[in-house]
Parts: sequence; structure tokens; C-alpha cells
Amino acid sequence: MTIKTKALVIREYIVGESDKYVTLFTKDLGKIQALAPKAKKYSGGLATGTQLFVYGEFMLTQYKDTYRLLSVDILDMFHDLRKDLFCLTYSSYIVEFVAAVTEEALVQEELLLLTLITLKNLSQEEKRLRLVRRIFELRALSLLGFMPQIKKCVDCEVFLTETEQTTYDFHVEAGGILCSNCQKHYIHTLKISYGTLYTLRYIMATPVERLFKFEVSEQVLKELEHISEDYRSYYIDKSFKTLDFISKLHQLEKK
Repeated sequence: MTIKTKALVIREYIVGESDKYVTLFTKDLGKIQALAPKAKKYSGGLATGTQLFVYGEFMLTQYKDTYRLLSVDILDMFHDLRKDLFCLTYSSYIVEFVAAVTEEALVQEELLLLTLITLKNLSQEEKRLRLVRRIFELRALSLLGFMPQIKKCVDCEVFLTETEQTTYDFHVEAGGILCSNCQKHYIHTLKISYGTLYTLRYIMATPVERLFKFEVSEQVLKELEHISEDYRSYYIDKSFKTLDFISKLHQLEKK
């Protein structure tokens, strides 16, 4: 059976002297593994179309659960991501995250769209990279079924008092914001400002096409980083090699 589907290459590895296996995050089939014969041996064609970050229309043959790549019509190669080491590393983390959290053959079209738009919005500015990464993580976690409760208290379900002067308690294990009464019964809450609460709501509710069209203060960004880091670590029990490299890059930059 021949199949045509749009897909993003999220992993590639060599098999033997000339063949490649690629992990494709497809629009119609979810995540699949496909053999690209002779893709390493010759330039152009399958060699170009099976590189990391390539988005295109892939023609495949399928026999049972095995896919074989016939051709690729490239739609986007995200060239700009390779012009800067920080951009490349953050982008590599995005696709590593997607490869880790997606299941074989489970269609997740919204997550694919989020991934593509995230890659388009990564830039060479450090603050912008940090913000785009956290927006992606938080929205991806919500698509995976881990949306935090940020309108009502996650414990008693009373609606939150909203003023710009209010500080809120976010509890990772409980899965959201606690009111001033319920927070007394929990330990290790994350204190966040109203600006961060507002930003969280924007990230969860805004159409993905407009998701990255805002900026935040350094305080809000740091609070988002704390929430996203703890929330991802708790609900996605996986380690990511690219995160270690991102950390080392920022440490070197500060020296």
C-alpha cells in the first residue's frame, strides 16, 4: 500500500553503509519509523529529505507495520535554525521532546502544528529562545492531558481572587493554583505573580497561530521557567540529552 502524508523528521540514524532510518511525526499516521534506502549514499533526493527538521510530503509504502520511504517533496527545511548554536540546540530539544512523548501510530495533529510553529519562532535572542521553549513545553503538556487548573483552586474549586497585587501558589503535584486557604495544607508551592497567572492562561487558551506573539518581563519569564521545569519533570519522567547541552551553553556564555 502506498501512502502520502505530511511529516516532520524528528530523528535520523544510519543503518549499515548507506541506508537510514527516520522517525517521522506525521499528520495522518502519528509517529512512525521509516526506512530510507540509500539515503546516506547519494546527495540530494532522500539524503536531503531525511535530514533532521525537514518538513515535507512523504511518499511511503507500507507492509503491515513497516514503512519504506519512496520520495520526499520538501516544504520547509528550517535553515535558520542551523545558523546559530543556541537555536540549533533548542530546536534539537523540541524534536527530542516530541520523539519522547509521542506514541507510535497515535495521531496528534495539534501537537505537530505546535511543533512546526515553535520551530518557526525560535530566534537567536537568548531571552526569546527561553520564552519560546517554555511556551512550547506548557502548551504541549496541556495537549498531552496535563493541563493545569489555573482558573479555580485545584483543591476546593473556589474561583480565584484576581488583582495585580495578588501572589498565587502553584502546586505541581496537585496540578494547579491553590487558594489562600488551601495552600496552608501543602508544602513546596511555587509563588507566582498575577502577570505569570495571566500568561499561563494565555498559553493554554490562545490559538496556536497567535501563541508566540507576546513578550514578558524577566520576572514573569523566570516564574514560567520554574513552573515549566518542575511540571515537565513531574509529569514527563524522561531525561533529555539536549537539556544538559543547553545548560552547558548558558554556563559558558556567563563566563
